[in-house]
Amino acid sequence: MKKNQILAGIFLAGITLSACTEDYTDWANPQSNAPEEAAAKYQINFAAGADAVIDMDEFYSTVAAEVQKTDSVALVTLSSSSSEVASFKVNSININGAAINAALTQGVIKVNTLELDSVVREVFFSRAHVERVLEVNMNVAAKLKSGEAVNVSGASEAKLTPITTPELNPDGYMLLGDFVENGAGWDAANPVVMNPVEGKEGVYQVTIETKNEGDNWFKLYEAYDPAAGWDGPTGANAGQIGCRVNGDNKTENFAVWTGDIYGVETPVITGKGHFVVTFDAVNYTYSVTPATAYLYMAGDVNGWAQIDVLASPEFNNIYVGYMYLNQNGFKFSSEPNWDGTNYGEGFSTAADAANIMMTEEAGFYQVNVNLNEKTYTLAPIAIGIIGSATTGGWDSDTDMTYSMENHCWTVTTGLADGELKFRANDDWAISWGGTPESLTTNNGANLQVAAGNYTINFYPLCEGKSYCTIEAAD
Repeated sequence: MKKNQILAGIFLAGITLSACTEDYTDWANPQSNAPEEAAAKYQINFAAGADAVIDMDEFYSTVAAEVQKTDSVALVTLSSSSSEVASFKVNSININGAAINAALTQGVIKVNTLELDSVVREVFFSRAHVERVLEVNMNVAAKLKSGEAVNVSGASEAKLTPITTPELNPDGYMLLGDFVENGAGWDAANPVVMNPVEGKEGVYQVTIETKNEGDNWFKLYEAYDPAAGWDGPTGANAGQIGCRVNGDNKTENFAVWTGDIYGVETPVITGKGHFVVTFDAVNYTYSVTPATAYLYMAGDVNGWAQIDVLASPEFNNIYVGYMYLNQNGFKFSSEPNWDGTNYGEGFSTAADAANIMMTEEAGFYQVNVNLNEKTYTLAPIAIGIIGSATTGGWDSDTDMTYSMENHCWTVTTGLADGELKFRANDDWAISWGGTPESLTTNNGANLQVAAGNYTINFYPLCEGKSYCTIEAAD
C-alpha cells in the first residue's frame, strides 16, 4: 500500500505498567508489582511508526474509498522481548479525551481514518483546514503465558489537518427557510441576510422567527443575487450550506457545503418562536439558540425571586436591564420562575451550577447580558429628574434616591407647571420618557405635570416594562 494508505505511528512516551489479576478480562485487582518492576520484568515496548501526520485532503485524493472505511492509521507497534508475554489486547484509546475504536493486528494498533477525522471535529468543534495537534492516550494489556496480565499506559502526539473549507465569501451569507421573514415559504427572491459579528472574523448572525410548532426547515447560502432565483452561477443553489443528515435538529452542528465530500442536506429548527442563527464560516459550524423578549435576575438581593427584568427588543439574545445587585450571588433565568433555563457561574445551565458572584461593590447598575457570548457587564447608575418642571430646569438634575424597600428610585419635591424626564448619571446617554405607565429609552416624550408637591417613584426595570408613579405629597 502507499505511504498515505498506512499513515503510521506514534512513539508513546511516559509508559507505566502494572500487573493485574489472573483473569485476563478483569482488571480490578492488580497485583502488588510496582510499575517499574513490571516494565523491567516483561520488557514491553512501543515502536514508532513511519508517519503520524495526516492530511485529509491528501487522504481522500489518494486512498481508495473501500480502504478509507478500514482501520488504516497505524498508531503504534507493540512488542516484548520477554518469553513470558503471550499476546496483547487494546483496553482503550482516546484522542484529546474522546474515545475512539481501535484494532490490533500482528502487534500494530490501528484506527479508522474517517473516525479519527470525525473525533477531531468533535474535540475541536471545527472543520477549519488547520493542523490539529492530537493528544493520544492508550491503555493496552499484555497476556502472560502464566495466565496473568499486565496493563500498559502511554501518551504522545499525532497531527491531523481536516479537508480544505471554502474561502470566506466577501459578500456574506443568507438564510432561507420556514421563517416569518420569508413570507409564504422559501422565497429565493427574499432571503434573510445575516449580519457579521463585530470582532469575530467569519462569524455571521441573525434573528429569525419560525412559523411552525414542529419542524422548520432551513438552509444557509453564500450571498447570491436574489433576482437570479434558485439556479445558475449566481443563484441560491450555487452556494448551499447545510448538514450531513436530512432533518437534523441539532442546536450546534457542523456545516456541509456545495462541493464537500458529504452531500448538503437540510437542517431543521424545532418549535415556533424567535431564534438566533449563527454561522461560523471559519470553523464551518452553525448554531441555533432560542431567543426570548425578556431575561430575569433572581438573587440574594431580591429574595431569589425573578422580579428584576432585562429586555431584548430585537430578540437577539442581548439583554439590557436596570437593577440593584450585591455580592451574595445571583442567577439569570429565561422564565419568571425556575422552570426555564437558568444561568449560573460561567453561564452554566447545569442544575447544580454555582451562583454568579460579582466582584464590583453592591449598587444599582445597568446590566448588559449577551447570551451569544455568555458574558455580562455592569455599569453603575444613579438617576435623577430634569426638565422645566424641576428646580434645576433643563440645566441640572434633581437627584433621586434608591429605595431598597420599594425597589425603585424615589424623590419628593416641588414641581412647577412644565415637563420632565428621567436620566442616568447627569447625562443624556440614557434617559427615559413617554407616559407614566410606559417609559422608554428610545426618545420618549417629555412627561407633562402641573405645579405641586409630589412623590415620584421610578421603576426603570427594562425596555417595555419601565414605569413611574407621580403622586401628590402631603
